[in-house]
Amino acid sequence: MSTSFADRIPFARIITILAIIFGVSGGLCGLTWVAAMNVRGSDDWAIVPEFIEAAAMGLSLLGLIVMSLIWITASILGMSSHSSDQPQKLFDDSDDLEK
Repeated sequence: MSTSFADRIPFARIITILAIIFGVSGGLCGLTWVAAMNVRGSDDWAIVPEFIEAAAMGLSLLGLIVMSLIWITASILGMSSHSSDQPQKLFDDSDDLEK
C-alpha cells in the first residue's frame, strides 16, 4: 500500500516542536531583557546570545507559518488519505513503554 507524500509528513509533531522552540526562545529573550534592565551598567551578559534567540524565534515562526500553510493546503486539496473522522496522532502507539 503506497502512502501519499502528505501522509509521510508528521505535521502535528513538527508544528508542536516548532511551537516549543518558539516559546522557549521567546522566554529566554524575555528573561535576558528583564535581567538586563535590573543590572545597571552591565549590558554585556546574556543567558543566550541575543542573535541566537532572535534566530530561533524567527526561524521557528517561519517554520510554523510554512508548515501550517502546507498542512492546510494538503487538507484542502485532499492530498492526505486521513479521513476527517480520525485525528492525526501526535505520538504513535509504539512510543508507549507498556506493551
